[in-house]
Amino acid sequence: MAASLWPTGAPGRPAPDPGPALVRVALQAGATSVAHVDVAAMLSGICVALVPAAGVAGAVLVLHEPADPRDPERRRVFGSDTAATRIGQLQARSGAGPALRTAHDGRVLVTPDLARADPPGLAAVAAGCGLVRSLTVPVLVGAHAAGALQLLDRRDSAARPADRLAGALQVVTTALAARIRDVRELARLEQRAAAPRGTGPRPSSGERPPDRTALIPAARRPGVPPAGPRVPAQRRARHRRDDA
Repeated sequence: MAASLWPTGAPGRPAPDPGPALVRVALQAGATSVAHVDVAAMLSGICVALVPAAGVAGAVLVLHEPADPRDPERRRVFGSDTAATRIGQLQARSGAGPALRTAHDGRVLVTPDLARADPPGLAAVAAGCGLVRSLTVPVLVGAHAAGALQLLDRRDSAARPADRLAGALQVVTTALAARIRDVRELARLEQRAAAPRGTGPRPSSGERPPDRTALIPAARRPGVPPAGPRVPAQRRARHRRDDA
């Protein structure tokens, strides 16, 4: 039997499958061009769209590094609302919490009660805003976890299978990873294009210098033996006068 994301409460109608709605969120994220877009607004917008799609009360994305290297504020936490963003920021600043654990080890993590989780500041904020339950999934850029996506909900929410929801979220985390990778690659290309000419990589000191003697005829090269066997010059024929 699949583990429940939220502890089972009063019996009721099971929640609908969020898969199709999450696919729509992923498709919308994948169709967004990063060339001329506010990256923070785009990532926060994905978190906003996840709330109704996944049937939760909040969503927050926490990254190890800034999403956009060009961002002067170096933002790496993006949430669906103020409460979700604050929960993510507390974890990012303290280096602790479910989002940071998932971001480091790349494992899905179910937290039944954030009000009892570390750090203490996170527990207090979660209890204060009522977002006490969470499902955290990794956001993989390449083979490494660039961060974590954390879904938040209230205590009285309906039961939902955690493994099924985590599996359905893979399409969203894949789209998020692609957008983050594209933004960082675009920033790298812009920086390279803005660099002054002549600042390209220089050959290392260990490289062998070019052989300039290749342009000199072999016969004139100092200390170079002939390439082939020496053929003696043809002797001049001697003629004897016949005075007879």
